[in-house]
Amino acid sequence: MSEAALRLVFAPWGADSAGDDLWLFENALVFAFESLVEALPPRGSAQYADLYGQLTGDAVRTTAVLPMTEEQLNRIGARAPQGTAAVIDGMLTVTRTPTGALATVEVAPRVLVLARSRIEAPEAFVFDAFDGDSEGSRTLDVPEPLRFHALAFSVAEAVLAELGVAVPAYLGPEFLDITADWGAFQLFLKAKRLARTTEEKMGYYRQAIGRDPGFFWARYNVGQLFKQQDDYAAARREFLAAINAAGTDSALLGDTYFELGLCSIHMGDTKTARHFWDEALSYAPDNPALLVNLAGTWEQEENWFNAIDMHERALALSPDYHKAIVSLARLKTMVNEVDAAIPLYHRALELQPNDPLREAILGGCYLAVGDDGSARAHLLRASELDPPRSRARDDEEQASPGDYARAELAKL
Repeated sequence: MSEAALRLVFAPWGADSAGDDLWLFENALVFAFESLVEALPPRGSAQYADLYGQLTGDAVRTTAVLPMTEEQLNRIGARAPQGTAAVIDGMLTVTRTPTGALATVEVAPRVLVLARSRIEAPEAFVFDAFDGDSEGSRTLDVPEPLRFHALAFSVAEAVLAELGVAVPAYLGPEFLDITADWGAFQLFLKAKRLARTTEEKMGYYRQAIGRDPGFFWARYNVGQLFKQQDDYAAARREFLAAINAAGTDSALLGDTYFELGLCSIHMGDTKTARHFWDEALSYAPDNPALLVNLAGTWEQEENWFNAIDMHERALALSPDYHKAIVSLARLKTMVNEVDAAIPLYHRALELQPNDPLREAILGGCYLAVGDDGSARAHLLRASELDPPRSRARDDEEQASPGDYARAELAKL
């Protein structure tokens, strides 16, 4: 399998039925898929975007969603961020009991592989572990959660196979079994994808924890909510509880110790923060996302060389990690190593072409080393990609990459 970072876009799935139960099913499926993608080696380097809310304007499916046409799917692919490997959607075909409860769901994924400009249709899968005696159609009652995770794993494995990505043996269906309590899992999904306010999210997460006190992701997300409210003491308590729930998963431990360090920094406890970050690295030294996050903390403290070291370690693990590339390039210019920054910016443009900011910065780098010809070429490209505004720039408005490029070109 390629060590390059994987970028995927999830689009809404079509369905021949409606109801909150089907919405929960789809979101549970996508969440399991995303969890598996995040865990692909090198762990933490894959990226994905879920376009459901952006394209439909709804968090909950209240009516049947028609499957996308190939033209619609191709249009999404054309707008996808540079470097995206595939756009993923599918079709859910449902049978229900006489009371309206789910009986079976056929899951038929569909993959627009952008490198081949071709739509692939992996094998469809049928899930039939629902409790047919459930009252009404508003509850997704699955007595054997691991069977659902096995379905989600099969779907994800089939989709990734279309992209030439093999799932490592240690990431089997049991990896997705984040809680054995299906009711807690549904509450978690409602908090993550349905609730709009912090209070609603907190309420659902608390209910999930009440059902399963060892539910790591529920505790971790409560910690994140407290951190967003600047209640770092409460956030740190939740992250410590999440540590106890993480078991032996080194990646989860690494991520949580990193968050504990951030909370400690905000509380003015630098010594404890460093301890937590050392713990994070001891558990996940090969997680490029963790290394990039730690680089950011060193940069905030103006410790440029430690930040550079972290980014270089991240790129040794994931050579196509765009964020690490551009951050390392920026740091190289800050320590007067412009010659080392130039090839990094070129690499960033290979991964994400048509980026006026990187073109403008690269032009500035060539000016700094006295290569006026190369500088002019990149500044012209930045100016073309970011044309002048139709109105004059306000005094307090920051110059755009194109503005900078045109100003420098005028001096040449």
